Parts: sequence; C-alpha cells; structure tokens
Amino acid sequence: MVSRQWDGDDRSNGCPSPVIHNTPGEGGSVHIAVTDCGHGRHTHSVEIMKAHEGVKALLTEAEAERRCAIGRGDAMRHALRRRLQSGELVSPYTNLYARSAYWNRLTVEERSLHTIRALAIRRPRWVFAGLSAVCLYGLEHAYDLHDGTIHIASRNGSHKRDDKRLRRLYMSHTGLLWQSSGIRITPPARTLIDCAVHPFAKALAIYDSALRRCLVDVEEIRSLALRTNCDDQAVERLLRYASPQSENGGESLMRGLLISQGFAEPQLQTEFDNPDNPGAAYRVDFCWKLADGRIIVVEYDGMAKYADTSNPNRASLQQKLDYERRREVHLREQNVSGVTHIVYEDLIRPERLERKLLAAGVPKIR
Repeated sequence: MVSRQWDGDDRSNGCPSPVIHNTPGEGGSVHIAVTDCGHGRHTHSVEIMKAHEGVKALLTEAEAERRCAIGRGDAMRHALRRRLQSGELVSPYTNLYARSAYWNRLTVEERSLHTIRALAIRRPRWVFAGLSAVCLYGLEHAYDLHDGTIHIASRNGSHKRDDKRLRRLYMSHTGLLWQSSGIRITPPARTLIDCAVHPFAKALAIYDSALRRCLVDVEEIRSLALRTNCDDQAVERLLRYASPQSENGGESLMRGLLISQGFAEPQLQTEFDNPDNPGAAYRVDFCWKLADGRIIVVEYDGMAKYADTSNPNRASLQQKLDYERRREVHLREQNVSGVTHIVYEDLIRPERLERKLLAAGVPKIR
C-alpha cells in the first residue's frame, strides 16, 4: 500500500526529479525531498511494503504447484495478512493466499482448484464433493455455478469454526472413495446426485460430460439415488435426458434450456451425406424430423466461430465460410428446411433462444 503526503507543488508543475532518502520504519518508509525547483521547497513521504523473501518464496512455490499459499507460523501469517490489507494479496479462504495479479488471471474454475489443492494439504482427510468434485474430475460445467464455496462430504452438520465459504454435504457413507492427484473425492455417481440441486440445464451439462467420459453409467446413478436421501425426481429427470452424444458443455446447456422451455427433444449428431467427400458425412448438432417431412437443423456456435473479421488469416477464414455455405446447400438438398445458428449470447438470454427456435419451426410439446 502506498500513502503520500505532499508539501508544496508536485513535478507536474515543472519540479525536477526528486532526490530519494531512505529512512527505516515498519514496512519501510521513503522520504523524498525537492529543493530549488522554482516553486518552493516541498517534501514527499511514501510508505511502501518491504520485500519479504519468505513470503516471496512461499507464493512462488504455491504458484508452481497451482494452489494457494498456506500461512504457517505467527510471523508468516502476520506478514501475509499485512499484504492482504494492502491489496497485494487475496485470500479466498481462511489462511490461504495468492498474489492479486496472479489470481486475477485465473478462471473461476482454476480459482476453485487452487483453493481445493491447498485445503487438501491442510485437511488431507477431507473428501471433496459436489461442484468441488466436479472440478477435480474435470467435468464440463457452467462457470457461473462458482461462488467461492467449497463442498466436502461430512457425517456432521456445519461447525461453528467453519469458514463461511465451506459447505458440508451430509453423507452417512460415501462408498468407495476416488482420488484425483491424491485428493479424496466422492465417487462419480454420488457427485452427480449431489449436483442435481443445480438448475436443470446446468446440471445436464455435468451429467452429459460424465457419461461422455464414461466415468459412470445411468443405472449406477439410479441405483445409488434409490439408497440416498436426495431429490430423486430431479435426478431421474436428468437421467431421462442425459446423453454422451452431446459434444460439449455449450450444446448440453442449450439442450437443457430448450427442453425446459417445452420444445421437443432433438436428435443429436445426426449424419447427412457429403457429396464433396462421401467418406466424411456431415454431422449436425441438433435435428428434428417432423411428420410433414420437414427436417429442421440447429447448430450451436456454427458461423459465429468464423466471424472474427480481425483474424489476419483472411484466406483461411474465407475457406471456412465457403465450406459452411456448401454444407448448408447440401443439407437443403436432403430435405433440411433451414439451418439456424445459435451462439452463446442466445443461451444467456433464454428469450432470444426461444424466439430463434420458434422462428426455425422447432415444435413445442408443452
């Protein structure tokens, strides 16, 4: 933290560069005196934080291990807290620290993982659960599910001394535990059951990802849900629609939203003939084959991913655009009535998604 006291005019008014005199003090203090500047004598006093080799080494080691630094010993904790107060550090959890500049470059998922890895060192017997386990499994999920909370399995309720960011998920028995890089986590089936509390479309992305990775099968989840105190209706609904055919989290989120809005469930990854290359069929993200013979195709993020006109490789961009145009012509020749492209902005504004799907002719069943 830097604090200044100004006596007189500053350099912006034509004062020469100041002469610096170091004087000792807590945290270090620098006094700057300027004389004969033509604007009168004035003194600048600047307080700065002394370099602390122990803190520097602690943070460097933590960053190399992709985790938060852990304060150990009264002197180190004091030094870390002082830097937290100055804004040099952040603390996502009690006695865990990271450089502010480093932390700001991380995604919310990476921040959760940094906190979890440090807590696993401090509490090696903890079993991480829920969204924390999802991160450790590397399952795709919506980043806006993260709010800084850490989830663990527990046979007890919350403790008075718990950090406010800790949430204990009651489990009388977790079953055979899994590990990720030595960190204990709930089994995949139990993790998915606990994630059924999230909004349907966002939970569906987690379920799809787990099935796509072959971490668990539907019957294993269903069997465990029957023996678990959980929202069994939410779990069963997710199992009804979950599919390993969904290729990424964005497609899963879109499918979950359109199902929630009452649209008919689409076929996934439907193939069509490619006259230019018969051995490489066209695959479309979502397809509806209607009783009147019409075929509706919807693509997630189709043309949008090619629309960056600032890309210097314009020739490559043009090739991709030409390919998309030929592809759409070939699809129309196979009774596809139209191809509608959905982008992420449509997903975060569900009313836009609904308007696009209705305009494309996607049927609503409720």
